[in-house]
Amino acid sequence: MRRRNAEKMSDWVSIFCPHCHKHTSLTPAPIHYKCQGVTRKTGAHWKKEDQIIWWMGVCNSCNEPVLVLNQGETVYPYPLPSPSENRIPDHIRNDLDESKICFSVKAYRASAVMSRRAMQSACIDKGATKEKLVEQLHELAANGVITNDLKEWGDVVRWVGNDAAHPDKQPVNEKDAQDILNLAEQFLHVIYVAPAIAKEQRTKRGK
Repeated sequence: MRRRNAEKMSDWVSIFCPHCHKHTSLTPAPIHYKCQGVTRKTGAHWKKEDQIIWWMGVCNSCNEPVLVLNQGETVYPYPLPSPSENRIPDHIRNDLDESKICFSVKAYRASAVMSRRAMQSACIDKGATKEKLVEQLHELAANGVITNDLKEWGDVVRWVGNDAAHPDKQPVNEKDAQDILNLAEQFLHVIYVAPAIAKEQRTKRGK
């Protein structure tokens, strides 16, 4: 692969950098060498075989390197997932971020468990007094804190999270973990982020 091909390939790769934690694109790392007394430059890449090319990318923000397969199918160190909305309370957002990190390193069962935990943390934060998550969701729905739709979302997160936590239950694969992570995040957006945005806009306009 010539250097211009590496540059073209890098146009498709943007990540949350594992070093500086910023969202950035990657630039192919240059290698300088001398040939017949002339300094030349090429890209840091290794073509293992057809369709398998590893190359060294450099973060355009912090200038630290990562190893990339093709157009970003694999990146080492693992890039960080997208950050969670900061309007979600810190202790709940930490659970959600941990679920995302687990998912990013293909620890799908762990991701599902942490998605469930984030949602249960939110139920407790919203005033649920019962012990079990199934009861907490029913309690919040009965009290009008969450809608029946949100309760149904919560039940799905609970089912898959329970399966992930127990060895005798149904396996949890990548799609399961992704779906549950998305559901849990949307659950948190509805009960925290949307009301916060509405309040900010009301305050801004003196309503």
